[in-house]
Amino acid sequence: MRNPCLASVVAAAALMGGLISATAVAAPVMLSGMGIATQWTDREATTGEMPNKIWGTADVALADRIGMHVLFANGLEGTITYSGVAGLWNRSNFTGKSYDSATGFFTAASGLHFLFNNNSTLPIAWQSFVMPYSNNFDLDFNSSRGSHFRASQSGWGSAVFTTYTSAAPTLAVPEPGSLALVGVALAGLAAMRRRTR
Repeated sequence: MRNPCLASVVAAAALMGGLISATAVAAPVMLSGMGIATQWTDREATTGEMPNKIWGTADVALADRIGMHVLFANGLEGTITYSGVAGLWNRSNFTGKSYDSATGFFTAASGLHFLFNNNSTLPIAWQSFVMPYSNNFDLDFNSSRGSHFRASQSGWGSAVFTTYTSAAPTLAVPEPGSLALVGVALAGLAAMRRRTR
């Protein structure tokens, strides 16, 4: 006869496993040692999602390091980091700065030359940056095809943007709550198996 408690524990473990795999593609909690400044989802069918001050308090704090992670709905992903930006805050058309590291579509970024933290100027712009959905990937408060990254074609759906700075707090990463629940579920499963023997 099937044990209803055992079935509940197995179902809980399966649910927790699904939650863990669903969050596995989320933005990193830290990027090159930097904490998250802000995060938003840019949806193709909506405008106005990009928040003001996407870099948090980095310009006031003269943060010297910044980074970004972007994940599109279809899985297109990339990260980019810069150091030595403390003297570049709220400036435009400075000499193009090379990235420290880049992954995915960000490897095409060439020459950072705008860095602002207000609600009216490009928060970040490059001298040249062509990627699959934009011929000029700069963050822009004006929308283009529903985007805040100057989309030149439709069909991108949505993208989650996460910004990082050396001024953002970095916390010790505790064991995720979902992992703790899986541990409880597995402990319950083990206890049930001992009782049924």
